[in-house]
Amino acid sequence: MSEIVKTWTEWLKNSRFSYMSEEQKQQTFLWLSQVRDKVLDRANLKQGDILIDIGTGNGLLSFGAYERLKGIGKVIASDAFIDCVEECYKIAKECGIEKEMDFIQTDATDTKLPDNSIDVVVMRSVMVHILDKSKAINEFFRILNQGGRISIFEPIISKNTKYYELMTPEKYPNYQILKEAEDKMTSDENDPLMNFDEDSLKKDFENAGFKNIDIDIVVQSSTYPVSKEMLDPWFNTPPSPRRPTVKEKYLQHLSENEVNEFIERLKQDLDGKTITVNSPTAYIYAEK
Repeated sequence: MSEIVKTWTEWLKNSRFSYMSEEQKQQTFLWLSQVRDKVLDRANLKQGDILIDIGTGNGLLSFGAYERLKGIGKVIASDAFIDCVEECYKIAKECGIEKEMDFIQTDATDTKLPDNSIDVVVMRSVMVHILDKSKAINEFFRILNQGGRISIFEPIISKNTKYYELMTPEKYPNYQILKEAEDKMTSDENDPLMNFDEDSLKKDFENAGFKNIDIDIVVQSSTYPVSKEMLDPWFNTPPSPRRPTVKEKYLQHLSENEVNEFIERLKQDLDGKTITVNSPTAYIYAEK
């Protein structure tokens, strides 16, 4: 595997937006704040709530929830990766609030928390990193109190705009082969980024016993000019720590020469063009 990011905090700080222009980064930061607010709004927070942010990362939801619940509830920042937990604790300590929150390292599919011990579960872009999504959703149901709520945000990556939809077909002698390779990549049951959509998630929530399930699909559209220099980061930036890059995924279906030729042709094809990329996302709310 090519050079990869070793820890989540390193990826969040250094790799996550490395392929973006400054304008795109600012748009993304604004969008993230909107995601935070919508997830927390839909959680219907109440006085005395015990809330857990599962897969907290760098604490976007945790600190947002703290601002809403300080003095009237409890926030638990949790993550499977100790570097994320330590980073959130560091931020909280710098703000002088480390004693007002809890920080735990725990896996989303096996939290070790008592039954019926949590009022609210919130998450942002966590299911995309869990292979067995039904196992995680069953765990959320177990730890929630009767009447507890879950509010999450998930990108439906399998339905994103495909590369072959941006391509000029006649410029690629093997266009159909490239298309078939990408279709296989975006329907891989063994890839947690791709093995679900909003319908499968709803079924998993129903099977776990959740009720009053509400799914709000929002399609994020980004329109921007492309330069050929942007494409190498597109293909070589890992989507998360220890996950294959887009190029490495193509190499599972095509030869190295075919992949390299494809990337070079795509650079020439898209250089100077303005493209629109659509990314469906799901806000999911449910009750126990």
